[in-house]
Amino acid sequence: MLRVVVPGRSEHIGGTLSSFEVSFLSKRLLPLIPAGLLVQQILPSPDYLTILVTPRQAWAACPTCAAPTRRVHSQYDRILHDLPWQGRPVRLHVRARRFRCLQPACPRVAFAERLTDIAPPAARLAMPASADTLLRMVRRAGATLEPRPAVRVLAVDEWAWRRGHR
Repeated sequence: MLRVVVPGRSEHIGGTLSSFEVSFLSKRLLPLIPAGLLVQQILPSPDYLTILVTPRQAWAACPTCAAPTRRVHSQYDRILHDLPWQGRPVRLHVRARRFRCLQPACPRVAFAERLTDIAPPAARLAMPASADTLLRMVRRAGATLEPRPAVRVLAVDEWAWRRGHR
């Protein structure tokens, strides 16, 4: 059952929340959640919107031997930052699981479930990065620059990196 928790109101849908508010949340917000996640709770606040979700799939495949397993070893929380919704930042609070591999020949005992469709392991695009870091990432990826025509006009801006250093 989906729970919407609003400070100062009942914790369950249908309490003091109007049917319009419940309908608005379900029609406008829930279709934006990735298909592999099941919404457990929505926690709106004036500053941000937190959505508690769990993966829909009850099993996971071992990354080493590819054997499917349903045996849960433990759980951990992962917070994903999403684009704003109605001007408020959205946080997806994912309750991810670690599974046990039951294959005797497999060297891996436990593994974390992959959320590749929802959040790729190396997704760092929304993270602020310096110019040096971006150049290093481009060079590491092996990108080549296309030849460009020679510069005809060059403008100089009087902007300074530090105040008073012009």
